[in-house]
Amino acid sequence: MAHILLLEPDSLLASDTQRYFALAGHKVYIHADPQAAVAQADKQLPNVVITELQLAGRSGIEFLYEFRSYPEWQAIPVIVHSNLHHQDVQAYSAVFKELNVHTYLHKPTTSLARLLGTVEQATAQVRA
Repeated sequence: MAHILLLEPDSLLASDTQRYFALAGHKVYIHADPQAAVAQADKQLPNVVITELQLAGRSGIEFLYEFRSYPEWQAIPVIVHSNLHHQDVQAYSAVFKELNVHTYLHKPTTSLARLLGTVEQATAQVRA
């Protein structure tokens, strides 16, 4: 079982993701607020983080800079799951590399099954 920190402003998508991942045996902690997500990670160390880039108040990039500022969270895989189109995300490629982002997935073209597979692959790589 993986502990997954999901930073997602769309409550319907977040609850669908939580239910789908629970069927696969994973625990998903949902937050729409980046500061609440950091507090959650401090309470329960996640095995993987899934984040949207477009958040209220702070961007997903700002969240990732804060998240990566903690040495004990450096190796936790991060999956960016965002509505930003792939071409728009190209501008973030250097930042993604700096922040050790495992994968970028475009929400409209990514099924929950593919997201789950990506999470399981990322957590397997950390264990290996």
